[in-house]
Amino acid sequence: MAFSGIGPETINGRLAMLGFVAAMFAELSTGQPVLQQWAEVPTVVFGTVALITVASLVPFLQGSKNNQTVGPWRPSAELLNGRAAMIGFAAMLVLESISGHALL
Repeated sequence: MAFSGIGPETINGRLAMLGFVAAMFAELSTGQPVLQQWAEVPTVVFGTVALITVASLVPFLQGSKNNQTVGPWRPSAELLNGRAAMIGFAAMLVLESISGHALL
């Protein structure tokens, strides 16, 4: 696996999906913007990123091609949802930076 191909996009998409949902619910419960949440618990954020990255890398390193459909979960749907989450997460960061307060 190199820096191109399905691996990096899959991993970044999974992290973006997790990050977007976690940030949204944390904002709803605390009213704090994403960057302030990161500043308060950086170890938890980086630990979660490391855990998801390693868990996503293991199948790729074992030679899996990520082309298996399991029920309603398809690789193409995961890529599309990951791309949407990356755009949504980036937009949330930009809007919060501009406004200076939590988006939700």
